[in-house]
Amino acid sequence: VLRAIDFIYKEAGVNRPLRLNEDNPNKNQNQTTYRNQVNKVANAIKDIIAGMKNPGTNVKENKKAEPTVSPSFRKKTALIASVLIVLGITFAWYYYRAGWGETLASTQSKSIAVLPFENMNHDPEQDYFSNGIAEDILNHLVKISDLKVKSRTSTLQYKGTQKSMTEIGEELSVENIVEGSVRRVGDKVRIVVQLIDAKTDLHLWSETYDRDLKDVLALQSEIAIEIANALEARLTSTEKQNITKMMSKDVTAYDYFLKAREIANKGVLLLEIKDFEDALSLINRSLQLDPDFAQAMALKGVLWFDGSYIGIENSIWQDSALHYATKAIKTDPASPDGYLLRASILRFIGQSNDGKSDYHKAYELAPNNPEILYPYGWQLLREGNEQGADMIIQSITSQYKTQDPEYYTSLSDIYYFLGDDVAREDAFKKAKSLDPGSAGPVLGLSGLYWETGQYDKGIAEVEKFHSIERWGIDRLGWLYFLKKDYKNAIKYWGKYKEIEAGFIGKTQTVPFRHRLGMAYAKLGNKAKADSLFQEHLQINLAMISGARSIGTWDGLGGAYYDKAACLAYFGKEKEALQSLDSAWLYGFNWNWGYHNDPVMDNIRNTDQFKALIKSIDDGNAFRKRAFSNAYNRAKASDELKNILK
Repeated sequence: VLRAIDFIYKEAGVNRPLRLNEDNPNKNQNQTTYRNQVNKVANAIKDIIAGMKNPGTNVKENKKAEPTVSPSFRKKTALIASVLIVLGITFAWYYYRAGWGETLASTQSKSIAVLPFENMNHDPEQDYFSNGIAEDILNHLVKISDLKVKSRTSTLQYKGTQKSMTEIGEELSVENIVEGSVRRVGDKVRIVVQLIDAKTDLHLWSETYDRDLKDVLALQSEIAIEIANALEARLTSTEKQNITKMMSKDVTAYDYFLKAREIANKGVLLLEIKDFEDALSLINRSLQLDPDFAQAMALKGVLWFDGSYIGIENSIWQDSALHYATKAIKTDPASPDGYLLRASILRFIGQSNDGKSDYHKAYELAPNNPEILYPYGWQLLREGNEQGADMIIQSITSQYKTQDPEYYTSLSDIYYFLGDDVAREDAFKKAKSLDPGSAGPVLGLSGLYWETGQYDKGIAEVEKFHSIERWGIDRLGWLYFLKKDYKNAIKYWGKYKEIEAGFIGKTQTVPFRHRLGMAYAKLGNKAKADSLFQEHLQINLAMISGARSIGTWDGLGGAYYDKAACLAYFGKEKEALQSLDSAWLYGFNWNWGYHNDPVMDNIRNTDQFKALIKSIDDGNAFRKRAFSNAYNRAKASDELKNILK
């Protein structure tokens, strides 16, 4: 006779094997301990084996007669039972020893957010230090593959918040929250850290550290490991080694690094020339004190890369950024920062293939870092790997919370590939309502209206925005051009001279000349149009040859596309098509332009152009399928909590 044995730890929402020592045996079925359950299973197996040896001896007589069972049937039943027992024991071993059960049961329980630490000095000048301590603890945690970590971006607004841990956990969709405080007095530091269950608001672990300032770097690693242990996260030997490695040997160098990173964290779109110069000065001081500070080298490379957006000459920022990215990798091959930076630079300058291994290495070293997941996900999609779509969605959900405008502007990219313009418009409007002063949602909405032929709505969005800058100027130029209001198109695209006058590098440009030429051509001024197209063609030839900066927007692929546009305008069909192929090869993915740019009309009906469009459409169909599958998986797993319906 076979009977079921209950030996699973039972609690609401939990299903896992018992451990050798249970913390809460009263929560087990029948309030028993692990040893008792093992004993019950052993006795049951003994009974089954005895019954197999002597069929019927362990069966109690019932008052009513039981149907007669043939010996052959008993033998078959016994054989099946023994196979099931062996399979059950094998599965239980894998479930417990190999970690299957833990993996299935603990994904959500290991989700975590690190809030900005409170500055107990109450001195705004010291905010960079408390922010930096929390960020570096987080940077250690993202190296642990068994954790699901929210990014710094998603938690910044909780600095000084009065919200409860339960409210924050609900908004961030995490079950665990790290909060802390930092007090710095002279060469002494007190750091208080608490790990809190967001659902119950109960403390899972807490500690107060009173240390010398010079010990802070080692302390961050110690705290990260304590948090991982408290969450029972699996920590590989490689991960532990990477976490415990000291960032710098000099605490003053680290202090300069934190100040520079605080400036860089403003983001490239908000980075002014003075910010760039101040941050570069601080990071230089850091490296003077510790020439082997790999993270500082990588940050210096990031600053130079960002310099391309404020008009620094290509020959300066590109060589400098690549130099410091490569130097950071050589100095500390276990740090992801240098790999991510070098891969990003190589993609921008049209050498994506050379950067593939760098993206992969960065992901291996920090599998939970959304700043790595996003570009690596796109890299995988370009290679035909659908897993990239899952990574992009994971990056969005871990980097932003549902109250962040960036959450919706990022999701709009997915809606674009899904072909859902209604959801895309709703996402941009939601982002705009959350941050009315941001340019991102405005440009997103106007771009959607541009693509769907609603030109007046697009113009209204941009013109009422208080600061449109060069991105908005280009958008207005296009919208008026497509509306056939060529005089207003000339008004906005004609601002290229004053924009370029504000760049540091005098060879840095914006791609307005040929667009301005299109407007003049429509008004019948062919001489002016020819002159502008010729000037822009020479600029793009110089960019491609390396004689001048690539530009502030689109990388090398954009230079090839604009070269193709100019050649198509002049009727040079063969050269235009070759340049257009290069644009696609170097990652210029302007779908609307390939399909609708009027300057390409001279070559649009050629077989080669049609073949390129088919390749683009096939790629879009693949991305649509990949994002559709990933999106459905994310919704099913509650990954996209509170998403727009």
